[in-house]
Amino acid sequence: MTSIVHTELAGVFSIAAGSAWLSGGDSLLGPLCSVGLPLAVMLVSSGKKLDRMVVALGYYLVGCWPIVGAVTGYWGPEHRGIGVVAWLAASVVLSLPWGLVSGPAGVLMAILITALPPIGVIGWLSPLNAAGILFPGTTWLGLLLLLGAIPVIYTPGCLRKYGALVLVLGSIGFNLSYREVLPPHSWVGVQTAIRPSNNNILKGIANNQEVIEAGLRAGAGAKVVVFPEAVLDNWYAGTQHQLSSAITKRQIWLIGAESQKNRSDAVMLAKHSHSNPEPVAKAAGLLLGGDWIPWGKDSLRPAWVQSVFIVEGKRVWASLCVEQVQPWAWLEA
Repeated sequence: MTSIVHTELAGVFSIAAGSAWLSGGDSLLGPLCSVGLPLAVMLVSSGKKLDRMVVALGYYLVGCWPIVGAVTGYWGPEHRGIGVVAWLAASVVLSLPWGLVSGPAGVLMAILITALPPIGVIGWLSPLNAAGILFPGTTWLGLLLLLGAIPVIYTPGCLRKYGALVLVLGSIGFNLSYREVLPPHSWVGVQTAIRPSNNNILKGIANNQEVIEAGLRAGAGAKVVVFPEAVLDNWYAGTQHQLSSAITKRQIWLIGAESQKNRSDAVMLAKHSHSNPEPVAKAAGLLLGGDWIPWGKDSLRPAWVQSVFIVEGKRVWASLCVEQVQPWAWLEA
């Protein structure tokens, strides 16, 4: 009976953690509560693989629900059925590793399996997301502290009692001392609200002009102007010329665009009278079933590796598309 109660409580805890991704919107609540998944799985005392998997499934079923909306957003409301299938399939696949393992070592293994490719390609609800909230500004140290918390919490006695206290105090200390990194001097970001052209040539040209006007307006006096991802539909020679003709002298624009040559969601570098035809960065990961259709001939392709590039003496790393919530992609930073 005790194990059944524990499993039920773990399930409620897991569902609550998954729902934080929805109720939190674009806040940090979802990433913070993602640490609830391994904690919920560790609450399962029955020792049954199915119980652990069901507990994890509750987390993913709730957290992955936006997949349905993503599919209909990409392909239209008539594809809602496919969206439901994708939601269920992703939830089951991500929950399987949690059922096949046990103990702190098993939980750590499940975290890594669901965060790294191949499963990590859809691993957007990883508990690793909590590291940046609990231990901000600590890079690899924060990840190690998060992973190290698993055996500390799992082990009864002094290790749990004092180890948990150290982790809590450390988290408070890191949050109090954290200072948000400011953009480099004379670098500005541009906010846009431009709807896709949907292959309408005239609309595409008009969109390019809107991008130019937004850049000139927001980037007045700046050295580097940074635009959103995929703000341009293409990077053909005509698009390059249209932008280069308008950019202020001695100014650099970093623009998100689809590279037809490389079949990639990319960052392009444009200057006055010259635009680099090759991307300076390409999205390492893409939304499977959205921008990336593995069997589609004309689909965009993930680059898998995101490299640092240099702009005005600054080392720059880009996080594009869905890789912002894919740990394997941002771990490359």
